[in-house]
Amino acid sequence: MNSAMQASSGSTPQISTGLVLSGGGAKGAYQVGVLKALLELGASIDMVAGASMGALNGAVLACAPSLAEGVQRLEKLWHTLAERSPLEINTPSYLKLLASLGLALNRPLAGLLAVAPGLLSRLARMAAGSPVERLANTAATMADSALETALLGDGALRALMDEYLDFQGLQRGLPLYVSVYESQGGLDDVLRCLVAETGLVDTPPSRFVHVQTLPEQECRNALMASAAIPMLYEARQIGGTQFTDGGQGGWQKAQGNTPITPLIEAGCQQVIVTHLSDGSLWSRHDFPGTTVLEIRPQSPLVPGGGLLDGAKAALGFDARSISRLMEQGYNDTLHCVGRVMQASQARQALHQAEHALQASLTQNGGADATLAQAMARLNTTH
Repeated sequence: MNSAMQASSGSTPQISTGLVLSGGGAKGAYQVGVLKALLELGASIDMVAGASMGALNGAVLACAPSLAEGVQRLEKLWHTLAERSPLEINTPSYLKLLASLGLALNRPLAGLLAVAPGLLSRLARMAAGSPVERLANTAATMADSALETALLGDGALRALMDEYLDFQGLQRGLPLYVSVYESQGGLDDVLRCLVAETGLVDTPPSRFVHVQTLPEQECRNALMASAAIPMLYEARQIGGTQFTDGGQGGWQKAQGNTPITPLIEAGCQQVIVTHLSDGSLWSRHDFPGTTVLEIRPQSPLVPGGGLLDGAKAALGFDARSISRLMEQGYNDTLHCVGRVMQASQARQALHQAEHALQASLTQNGGADATLAQAMARLNTTH
C-alpha cells in the first residue's frame, strides 16, 4: 500500500496530512460519517492517531488498503455494533460489588465492613495530603477493595477486533498512534478526572504509542487499553505498566483525548481533528506551526446534555443512535472543512498546472535549441 491513503492520485507530492479520531464510546459512530465525507471530498491521509473508541476506529482504517475500503469496513463494523453490543457484564465482579456494598442484602453497613481492613492505615498515610486528595484516596481504597476486576468483560470487544482487524495489514498500513493513560486503579482514575473537571488539579498527561513498533500481543493490548474505560474494563499491560483509557490524560484541555502531538512530531504539516464532545476545550491555537482543520459537532451529539445523558450516549450502541451519529458526522464534515478542502484542492490543481506548463516550456525550449543546432550544422555544410 502507498504511504498515503488517498481518494484521488496526482503527480505532485501531497502535503503530509494526519487524522485525529478522539474518544467518546458509542459516539464514535460519528467518525464513520466524517470519513465518508472526507472520502467524497478527495482527502489524503498519511497517518492516524486515536483515543479510546477513536483508537479502534483508527486501527480499522489504518489496516485497510485504501480510504474507500476503510470506510466500508467501518460502516460494516458499526452496523455490527448496532446489532451486537460490545458491552457484556462481568457477572462475578458485579455480584461481588453488590455484596461488598451491602446492596444484595439491603444492609448498607455490610459494605463498610467489607472494605474496612486496611482503610485506617491508608487514611493515616494520606493525612499529610489535601482534603480533596484524602477524599479521593479514601473512596478509591473502598472501591478497589470492593471491586478487584472490571464490571464489564472484554470478550465481545476482543471478538470484534479479531473479526475486523487485520494485524498483518496493520503492520503494512498507515502509521497509527494511540493514547493510553497510566492507571492508578479504577476509581482512583475516575476521581482524578472528576477533580480535574472542577479545575483544581489536572490529570497527568496521556502517553502516545506508535502501534506498529509493538509486538502483536502488545499491539492488541495498546488498542484495548486505549478504550478501557476505568472501572468498566480492566487495564492492560504494555511494557510492564498498566494502562487504561487514553482520553483521561490532560483532562482539562483534552490532551489525551485529542492526540495531535504524535502526528506533529512525525512530520504532519496538516491535521484533520474530529471531536466527539460538543464543548471540547482543546484549542488548535496551541499548535501554531500546524494547519489544523477541525470537525466539531454543529448540534449536540447527546440529546438532553446531562451527565447521565452523556454516559448513556457513550454506552448506547443502538441502531437508531448509530445511524443518526453517522449522518451528523457526514453533514458536519461538509460544513466544517468542505469549503476549505475544496479551496486547497483548487490551489493544488493550479500548482500542478503551473508545474506542467513549466515542464512543457522547458521541454519545448530544449527542442528549439536542438533544432537551432541542426539548422546551424546544415548552413555550415552548404
